[in-house]
Amino acid sequence: MARIALPSLVIGICLATFSCYLFADYYVLWVEKIKTRFEWNEIDLYWSLVCMLPILLGHFITIWGNYFRATSQFQHSISKVTTSTDKKQRISFWERHDSTRFGFTVKFWCLTAVIVIMNIYWFVLTTILSRPAYVKTYGNSAGIVRAIAYGSSQAVLLDTSIILFLVLRRSMLHAIGFTYPEIIPLHRWLGVAMLIWSTIHTAFYSAYLIMEGKFTSDIAFSDKSRGTRNMPGVFAWIGVVVMSFFALPQFRRMIYPVFIYVHRAGTFTFFIGLIMHYPTYMLWYYMLPGFILFLVDRFVPKIIQARSIHPNATCAFNTDADIIRMKFTSAEPMKPYFPGDYITVQIPGLGHIHHPFTIASYWPEDPHSITLYIRVFSDAKLSWTHDLAKKCGNEDKRITVRANVDGVFGDRRHDYLKSETMIIFVAGAAITTFMSLIKAIAAQI
Repeated sequence: MARIALPSLVIGICLATFSCYLFADYYVLWVEKIKTRFEWNEIDLYWSLVCMLPILLGHFITIWGNYFRATSQFQHSISKVTTSTDKKQRISFWERHDSTRFGFTVKFWCLTAVIVIMNIYWFVLTTILSRPAYVKTYGNSAGIVRAIAYGSSQAVLLDTSIILFLVLRRSMLHAIGFTYPEIIPLHRWLGVAMLIWSTIHTAFYSAYLIMEGKFTSDIAFSDKSRGTRNMPGVFAWIGVVVMSFFALPQFRRMIYPVFIYVHRAGTFTFFIGLIMHYPTYMLWYYMLPGFILFLVDRFVPKIIQARSIHPNATCAFNTDADIIRMKFTSAEPMKPYFPGDYITVQIPGLGHIHHPFTIASYWPEDPHSITLYIRVFSDAKLSWTHDLAKKCGNEDKRITVRANVDGVFGDRRHDYLKSETMIIFVAGAAITTFMSLIKAIAAQI
């Protein structure tokens, strides 16, 4: 049996501690206080701060600590390239991939298992706890149906608190070895779980209203019943259904801009509908941390980036090779970026979507700039790269274009460098994305 390295043990302890905290948090705030009706007041504000501060502070401390360790981690990993060591000693237990068609790592499946267990725990426990009171009030059949509707709603609430956390570009999960592309499948699976739980909630709650003869009065814009709170819930469910439909791989890949805009509109509709449908203190407690982290992750780096990187990038189009060379500059040295890192670029006038491109330049050679090489497909006349090529000059006369940049993003652990054998398959313009890696390896020889 392979020996588990200290970093792997630390990752395991972090995941176990975080999982225990979530379960303990759920027990204290839901089970112990389930008989209390929360009203927004100073006590609830105090509890919000007490509960959220550890989450927010822990997140920011972790990601900043990971940033400051990034250079030393890369130097440690790149030094292993020229050192001959057994593969099992290089790749930790958590980083090993499964042999299935998914090919995910052990730590990914552990995180998935934790979230699955939490979903089942939230649903089963709240259903069991609420069943006696509902049966006593509405009778056996209607009470059980109502309890299932309530339990599924709490599972939706749980997933709501996690799903935004999984799409953060800078996350504490990255500090313990996860990468953004690695977590995205879990975000999709959790979206499916939200669709299932919200559909169960809608179906069983509707069945309960029909059994009680209140469906027409309670699903309406009427202040004489819960209708005005139930209708936003209906809209929230419709938002999830529409999002899920356009998130199918066939639509997402074929009409990606439509997917993005529908996803954003559906997300807004869902969260606003959820708040109006279930406006309680506990909703805000679970939603606020994810909301705050998501907004900070999306907008604060862009503001900082706008102040550091010059908004005008030089752009030249090589018509012989169909390659665009784009260069971004900064008056001050940029934060270190590493081989394989990428940025997202948005050009005003060419849509509002940010497009990801791997950085071709090598930071130690010129810390004041970032260079991209972008392949243009001449046959695709309606492509974004084709429109960008029209704005660029040629190699003899380069033109500046205004661009918005977000990043740098990438894997900070560089475990691929620890493999015994590393084979790189590249062709055409893709060779430029590995130039920095080749230079980094050459510097170690």
